[in-house]
Amino acid sequence: MKKKLTDLYIKSAKADEGTRLDVYDEKTTGLMLRVTDKGKKTFSFKYDVPGTRKQIRVTLGTYPQISLDKAREMVEAYREDLRNGKDPRLEKVTKVTVTSTVAIKTFDAVADEYIEKYSKPNLDSWKNDVQLLRRPRAKWGRRPFASISDDEAMEFLEEVAAQAPVQANRCQSKLYQLWKWAKLPGRKYAKINPFEGLPAQGQENPRERVLDDSEIKTFWVGLDDPDCPGEAGVKGALKLILSTMVRPGQASGALVPELHELESKAPLWHIPKIRVKKRRDIIVPLNDVSVGIIKKAVTDEEQTVVFPSRYEERGELQRNSLAQALTGRPNQRMGIREFLKMDHFTPHDLRRTAATLARRAGAPRPDVKATLDHMEGDVTDIYDKYNMLPEKTVVENILGGELKRLLGDKL
Repeated sequence: MKKKLTDLYIKSAKADEGTRLDVYDEKTTGLMLRVTDKGKKTFSFKYDVPGTRKQIRVTLGTYPQISLDKAREMVEAYREDLRNGKDPRLEKVTKVTVTSTVAIKTFDAVADEYIEKYSKPNLDSWKNDVQLLRRPRAKWGRRPFASISDDEAMEFLEEVAAQAPVQANRCQSKLYQLWKWAKLPGRKYAKINPFEGLPAQGQENPRERVLDDSEIKTFWVGLDDPDCPGEAGVKGALKLILSTMVRPGQASGALVPELHELESKAPLWHIPKIRVKKRRDIIVPLNDVSVGIIKKAVTDEEQTVVFPSRYEERGELQRNSLAQALTGRPNQRMGIREFLKMDHFTPHDLRRTAATLARRAGAPRPDVKATLDHMEGDVTDIYDKYNMLPEKTVVENILGGELKRLLGDKL
């Protein structure tokens, strides 16, 4: 919407509930007023990045703290920067004044400190934090941490949600935690948390997806198609989830030293507690199908990782590489699901499918529960240390038998 902005109009401007009102000033090109349904009014400068089709919005401040005349003056200054080949985003960084008892830190600097001082010492899943912060780093890396506003936070989440709604929720949660940590005494790198109180961008539904028999065939056979996108290790890890019920991160991070007696009648996979959700060592019996997948993947006597990443410095596959391979990248790379023309499913849905196959073929529910490594969650777990290995072996063999029956000579 375009309109010549006036103080009278700005004071009366309102947005409908659940929406935002964006008004572009007819007098000053690039000046935008954003009004939220809560009544907050913010001035921004919106411009095209030279040489690209990308549009950037730089927040100027809120009204009436920033007057209309001041906002127009700031936009004209930024337009002059553009004419002189300067990027207004970086010019804003040099003009931001932050009142603090500590040195001004950039987003990258705070994120680095958070990973080293909090995530790594306290979280086994710290690598997930590194992944979740990659996109915010790309957007705000050189910005002073305290200069990022709630409007910019909301705009960022909306950008992520447009492609990956659930990922936007994960990112929002991590950024909220980052700012909460950064505000603690001894740091105080920011006075406010711009992610506090923001609504979740993605609607998450109960996980119920199970592949039917025809989909299992399409999936398994399709992964062997030379034209199917995705590296060999990713495809092997996805098959291992379906043939064992292990969690995606356990499959992608499988190590050769964890495997025992593959040539025997009772091959086992010992997964250390550092890679187990409940933080205890578990033993996974392996059926003929899963052993075949592992042997196909381990082709070198010196190999220590079952499914090596094509990026040598990473070693094993990252857990999120499985989901990324299924989804692909819009307008860049086709995903496995699209190639196989299959409805949406996730790596975790393969685990649910495996459990359903075993139950359907007669595996007792308590034994399937043990194979899934689901705990009762009461005090009995502290005392009952029986690992149910015989029962889990039966379940895994039932699952392997079902896959053989469904896939036949396609295995």
